[in-house]
Amino acid sequence: MNAFFEVSIRCSEITEEGKVKKHRKKYLLDSVSFSEAEARIIEKLKEMIQGDFRIEAIKKSNITELVESKDGNDDKWFKAKVAIIDADSISGREKKTNQYFLVAGSDVDKALENLKKSLSTYVISTDVVQIGDSNIMDVFPYFDN
Repeated sequence: MNAFFEVSIRCSEITEEGKVKKHRKKYLLDSVSFSEAEARIIEKLKEMIQGDFRIEAIKKSNITELVESKDGNDDKWFKAKVAIIDADSISGREKKTNQYFLVAGSDVDKALENLKKSLSTYVISTDVVQIGDSNIMDVFPYFDN
């Protein structure tokens, strides 16, 4: 089963003044293992980054869902905490389970709009608990739709 992995890298870029500046960047990709995540991120970043880069860390992410956008202006990623609300069939009490979503948007309001549009397709009740900036630079889904 695929899981999302956060990969932190360190890379060097040459500024307009000709100086070398080091950056840390974080990417999200889905993969079946740490080894595959490492191989996939190296393959993807070779195409994107001019110069050297080094993988500093790979960890499993708590993100369970990805909400992409077809709007070209939605170029940032926001992390949202969503409560999935379900009723216990025996006691009848309401039960909330938190899940984390990564949502594309141009700003927080647009990301919230995209998230609510995606959640409207759910059969069960949901509640957006929190949404905010993410330090994820880019996302590499297993299958590009």
